[in-house]
Amino acid sequence: MSVASKSITYGTAPALPRVEKPALVRCLGPVDVEALRGRVGRLSEKVWRQEDAAKENDYFCFAHTQHIVFRFIERNWTPLRYYSTPIWTVWQRLLLPVMAQAAAPCGYAQPVYPKAMLARLAAGHGIDQHIDGEGSHPLTHRIHVPLQTNPRATLTVADAEFHLEAGYAFEVNNLLPHSAFNGGEEDRIHFVFEVFEGAGHRRGPESAASSGF
Repeated sequence: MSVASKSITYGTAPALPRVEKPALVRCLGPVDVEALRGRVGRLSEKVWRQEDAAKENDYFCFAHTQHIVFRFIERNWTPLRYYSTPIWTVWQRLLLPVMAQAAAPCGYAQPVYPKAMLARLAAGHGIDQHIDGEGSHPLTHRIHVPLQTNPRATLTVADAEFHLEAGYAFEVNNLLPHSAFNGGEEDRIHFVFEVFEGAGHRRGPESAASSGF
């Protein structure tokens, strides 16, 4: 798969503010994920392998995690510049309602979604502790929507352990040390995306005719 979609460029004035992250993890409420969960359940191993091989976020901590990336921020530098992968055009009508419902508590007039991906953590494995750091991360909310999980799949943020229940959305403070472990017998799959307020920023031509992004 080629990461070939052109970037969406926003103006730089006013500058994006830092968002207020939760202390650790914040439950944003229930989300209707049945249609998305059904579609994900029909994905072939071949698709998972092909899409994972093309991802930009090929970091060591994700040695046991496969991703299908729909959108990503160029070099994680600024959410004002992001790209859509070819598979986004196939999935966007299914993903956008989930993102809008999950991000509604943020209260944004014009939410923009610069990152969106599926993350599959293999049974019996974990994600090493890491901090997402500066660049784009302080400027967006990081939201997890669990699609397939089990009681032994946990997320640890700053030494506090959580189980993120399927069918709900959760905002995670990714500026703190965090890790995950899937102690169950089936893979854990989350839909993960980021959002920021786009109102007041000039849109590029790719997004001018589109709604919700």
